[in-house]
Amino acid sequence: MPFYSVLAEPGLIPSTDNRQALAGDVVDVHCAVTGAPRSFVHVLFAEDERGRLEPGQRCSIRGSIRSGRTAEQKEAIVSGLRRAVTMRSSADESTVTVTTSDIDASYTMEGGALLPEPGSVEEEAWKEPADQATAS
Repeated sequence: MPFYSVLAEPGLIPSTDNRQALAGDVVDVHCAVTGAPRSFVHVLFAEDERGRLEPGQRCSIRGSIRSGRTAEQKEAIVSGLRRAVTMRSSADESTVTVTTSDIDASYTMEGGALLPEPGSVEEEAWKEPADQATAS
């Protein structure tokens, strides 16, 4: 369910290899912080051809995540993603914006099933088959 949209100035993340590496970083950060199965994290890249970035901004990442994450988890996601962009590009942290939006679990689906609330007993049982599929 987590969906991250990356909008970058043209040429900032120039190659498919760089975008794939950054996508892997996004997945790594999200999964390390939340414990979500890797297969659930989605990343979309776009270059800012229309001037949608704010002045002085080189990259913007917007993440839709399930509500119920703590302030500490959200800060870890934001700081981890900002660092990942600076490692994979010529941007410095002051030119990278990362925001998260909480989405109620009852409004999200993965694999055709509504998602349980983060940290619930239902979530642990629900994640188990996905974890086993990811390990295979």
